[in-house]
Amino acid sequence: MNYPCDNTYLQAMKLASTFASALVVLCVAVLPLLGSAQGQEPPKKEINFDKEIVPIVKANCIACHNKDNAKHNVMFPDKMTLEDAKKNARLWRRSGREVKAGHMPPKGNGTMKDSERKTFVTWVNATFPMPAAPATPPTTGGGGSTTGGK
Repeated sequence: MNYPCDNTYLQAMKLASTFASALVVLCVAVLPLLGSAQGQEPPKKEINFDKEIVPIVKANCIACHNKDNAKHNVMFPDKMTLEDAKKNARLWRRSGREVKAGHMPPKGNGTMKDSERKTFVTWVNATFPMPAAPATPPTTGGGGSTTGGK
């Protein structure tokens, strides 16, 4: 094949090469951004204890779990503050488990919507994460030695 070697042809090839390089750079820069946005959840907003959790508890829990009527030894205080709640992780974890499992509030008591249930459980799990289980030491097989020798 005969290729023209004049100056116009070389300039066109250089321009095409530059354009192709710029296109590759653009794709490498933009595609990861587009891919990471797909399927990603929007940033999670922080759940406000006073505005979201307290109304859920008052509407669905207080009637049966208060200082005068603490069913199953579960009692929420009349005045709830985040500081007080953080001092009673056991109550909140237990409540979160029961709400998540659908045991609370029982049918006919309270009108907890699915969105409120999700908000409550999410807040409990974020505020009172379960402590990591302690590491178990290796078993020795009953002989007291981990080397297996005598």
